[in-house]
Formats: sequence, structure tokens, C-alpha cells
Amino acid sequence: MVAAQGKWNCAAAVATRRLLLCRAGGFAAAALFAPRLAMAQRFTETTISQAAQDARREAGRLGRRADNLLRATVADGPAHGAAAVRRFRADQVLLGRELASLFNTRVSEDDWLLIVPTRELDLVLTMQPLVIRIAPTADEVEAAVKAPLPQVEPLAGDSADDVLLSIVLATLGLERHVALFEQLRNDRALAPVLKDAAAAVKARRYGLAALELERVMRAMVLPSNVAAIGDNLGKDAIHRLYKSLVVRFVPFLGWTFFDTALLATIYFNRDTTAPVLR
Repeated sequence: MVAAQGKWNCAAAVATRRLLLCRAGGFAAAALFAPRLAMAQRFTETTISQAAQDARREAGRLGRRADNLLRATVADGPAHGAAAVRRFRADQVLLGRELASLFNTRVSEDDWLLIVPTRELDLVLTMQPLVIRIAPTADEVEAAVKAPLPQVEPLAGDSADDVLLSIVLATLGLERHVALFEQLRNDRALAPVLKDAAAAVKARRYGLAALELERVMRAMVLPSNVAAIGDNLGKDAIHRLYKSLVVRFVPFLGWTFFDTALLATIYFNRDTTAPVLR
């Protein structure tokens, strides 16, 4: 009985040692391959590069500056004349240059998607098949901030909604094609938000107008309206549309910077060629 018990204890000890050796071997193998696995899983929260983390933080800081620029532009609205436009044109230069520097020198293009906010991811994924670079080059930003704001010449009988749509098209680098214009101004998604935005501008409620302009732009980039632009103006027009959004960093900041440029353009036209917006 005692001998049998001793044999059992010996066998158990051997099994335990084998188990410990297997576990130790497993831990060693895990340690050996862990660096390679970590390199492959570059888009997890624990393996994101320090450069990408720093870029996300910097993009957030610059996004807050864009918010402040929009607030200042809204506040400038009641003052007719060129003051609001001058302020926007001056302030956009440094903001655009710093954003361009961030995405062209401080973070890899492979990490750009990590900085895109989830609410703009659909827009970015829509642009990908067109092989559009989702951050502008420094030269593209320089050209944008130095270019004059678009000025439209309203046609006889144009309503405030029509003038606003003309300004949106011009800001997107698109011409006012008759068939396209009629299609867009009667679009079920776009028409009501154009009316709301134009009404807010005429009522001098520029903070509300800024909110409505984001609704206008989100309706403009709906697949049906983008397809209509391509059908009427050609496929190159779709590229121009998206590039005009990219140069204002919509994929990374949302619509704030673009809508600020649009609001300044509305002021410019309101005070020059389009009194219907007053």
C-alpha cells in the first residue's frame, strides 16, 4: 500500500515537472514571436506609433483653432464691408500651413486613417476608390489660401437659395451648369437645407447659418448628388469636388474649416454682387 502510494507521488511529480517545462517553453515562444505580432498589429491601441498619437493630439489642437476661427467669422457677420473677409483670409493662412506641415512631414500617410474622425470615415472611404490623397500637399494649401474667394453674378430672378447654391458650387470649383443646377435645387435632401441656410443668412443669424451650411454640404456629397455632378460636368468634376474638401482638411477636422470659408464667401458676395442675401 505504501509502495503504491510512493509510485503515485513520483508519477505526479514527473507530470508536474513536464507541465511546468511545457508552460515555460510556451512563454519563451510567446516572448520570441511577440515583437513580430506587435509589428503586424499596427492599428491596435497598444501598438499605434508614437508619431500617430502625437499627430492625433496635434490635429485636435488645430481643430479647436478652426472652431475658434468659425466663431470669429460668425461674430463678424453683422459688420458689412471687408473686415470679416480680411480676418478670415489672414487667419486661414497659418492654420492651413500648420495642418499641411502636420500631415506632410510629421506623420506617415499609412497612419492617416487613424486620425480621421469616425463621423467622416464614410466620406474618406468614398474617396479611396478615386485614388484621392486625403491630405493636401503644402503647395495645394498655399494655392488655396492665396486664391481669391469666389464671386458669383446672380442671374435675374435668382432667389437667396439660388445664390447660395451658386456660391457652394463655386467654392467646390464647379460651374453653374443649367441642368445640374435645376437637379440640385430640386433635390429632396438638398433643397430644404438650402432654404434653411439662406433664411438664416438673410435673418442675420450667422451662428445658425454656420450649422445649416454643414447640413448643406453633407447633402451635397450624398452619392446621388455626386453622381449628378459627374453626369453633368464629367468625372473630373467629382475629383475637383473632393479635392476642394481635402484642401480644407474635411477628412481630419470635419466641416468646420470648410464651412468657415463658405461663410466668409457668403459675406463677400452679400456685400458686393448679391444683395439678395442681406
